[in-house]
Amino acid sequence: MRARIALAVVAVLVGALTVAGALSLTLERHAADRRAEATVLRQARALAASLAAKPLASLFASPDEHGSQAILHLVDSVAGTRGAVLVVTDGRLRVDPLAHVPASAVDASALGAGKAASGVTGGVAFAAVPILSTSPALAGTARQTVAYALESPVSSPASSARYYLLASGIALVVAAVAASEIARRISRGIVAASGAAARVAAGDLEVRVEVPARVYPEIAGLASSLNTMAAALARARHLERAFLLSISHDLRTPLTSILGYAEAIADHGTPDPARAAEIVVAEARRLQRLIGDLLDLARLDAHQFSLHLAEVDAGQCAADAADALRYAFEAASVELVVEPPPDGLVVVADPDRLAQVVANLAENALKFARLRVLVRSEVRSEVRSEAHAVLVVEDDGPGIAPEDLPHIFERLFTSSRQPTRAAGTGLGLAIVAELVSALHGEVHADSPLGPDGGTRMTVHLPLAGPRVR
Repeated sequence: MRARIALAVVAVLVGALTVAGALSLTLERHAADRRAEATVLRQARALAASLAAKPLASLFASPDEHGSQAILHLVDSVAGTRGAVLVVTDGRLRVDPLAHVPASAVDASALGAGKAASGVTGGVAFAAVPILSTSPALAGTARQTVAYALESPVSSPASSARYYLLASGIALVVAAVAASEIARRISRGIVAASGAAARVAAGDLEVRVEVPARVYPEIAGLASSLNTMAAALARARHLERAFLLSISHDLRTPLTSILGYAEAIADHGTPDPARAAEIVVAEARRLQRLIGDLLDLARLDAHQFSLHLAEVDAGQCAADAADALRYAFEAASVELVVEPPPDGLVVVADPDRLAQVVANLAENALKFARLRVLVRSEVRSEVRSEAHAVLVVEDDGPGIAPEDLPHIFERLFTSSRQPTRAAGTGLGLAIVAELVSALHGEVHADSPLGPDGGTRMTVHLPLAGPRVR
C-alpha cells in the first residue's frame, strides 16, 4: 500500500508537471515570436524612415534584378546592415524575396497599399516596410512599390526547457521523498486498522488500535471508531451472555415449578391439588408473559408490530392502565397512588400500546419500590418548545446506580441494583423505549430523587392539538 500511494502521488505530479511544462513552453514560444516580430518591424521602420529623403525614384526606370541590387546596395550603405529589397508590381511580389521566408508569407497587397507587412514563419521573424512607390506615368510601366525587408531567427526556448527539466527533476525527487513519508503515515494507520478489523471479525473483541501522536485526523478518527466499535461489541457480548443467563433462569424457574407440581398432581402426591393447580397456572402465565415480551422485542426489531393510531386521552389511559395493576400492588403491600389526570392531554397514539408502556413502567417500579408508587400526568411545554403530554411513574426504591442510569433502556441490559421483589420479565424497559420511540415520544429516567433513593420514569408525547403558549 505504501508503494502504491507514493507511486500515485508521484504520477500525479509528473502529469501536472508535463501539462504545465507544455503549456509554459507554448506560451513562451508565442511570446518570443511576438517579441522578435516587433523588434524586426521596429528596425525596418527605422531604416525606411532614414531612407525616405533619398533620390531612389530614378532607379525604377529599369525595375529588374540590376535595379533591385542597386537599391539594396544603396540601402545597405545608408543603413549599415544587410537586408533584402522587395519589388511589388500591382500588388504582386516580383523581385528579391527574403532568404529564409517564402514569398507566400509576405502580404504583397499590404505593401502595395503602402502598409508594413510582418510575421513569423518557420522560426524566422520578418518585416517589410515600403520605401517609395512609383506611378505608371513615371516609369511608363505598371505601379511599383519598393520595400525594405529584414528577417531574424526567433530565439529558441530550448534553454528554458533545460532549466524547466532541471527544476522538474528536483521537484520530483522532493515529491518522491514527501510522498514516501505521506504514504508511510497513511498506510501505517490503515494497515493497523485493517488488521484490528480482521481480528474483531474473527471474534477478538479485546483488540484495540493504537493511535499515534502524529497522524492525520482521518486516520486517528478511523482508529478511534474501530476502538469504539470493538468496545461496544465487547459490551454487547457481555450483555448478551448476561441476558441469556437471566432468561434461562426466568425460564427454568417456572418450568421447574410447573413440572414438579404437575408430577405431584399426576401421582396424587399433593394434599391440595387445587392449590398445586393454581401454582401451575400462575407459573404458566409467567412463562406466557415472558415469551410475549420476547416476541414483542422481536417484532419491534423487525418493524412488524402494528400501531392503531387514534386520538387518546393520555392521562386517562395512564390512570386506567395503572388501576388495572392495583391487585398486584395490594398483594405486594405497596401503595399505588394514581393522581387524577388533567384535561387536555390528547395525543395521537395506539391506546393499547400506550397502556402497555404505563403498565411496564408501573411493574418495573413495583419491582423495586419499598412502600409507594406514584403515577401522574401533566402538560409541559419546555421540550423542543412544543406542548407535550407527560406521564410520570415514581417509586421510593433504592434508586439506580449512576453507571447504570444511561443504559437501563438498552436491550439485554441487566441492572446491578437488586429488586425488592420479583416482578415482570426484565424486558419491560426495553419494550417501553421502543414503543415510545414508535409513538414519536421520548422516555428518560431520573435517579436518585433524594438521599434515600427513588426513581422517576418520564414519558413525553406530543399533544394532538395546537401548541400551548
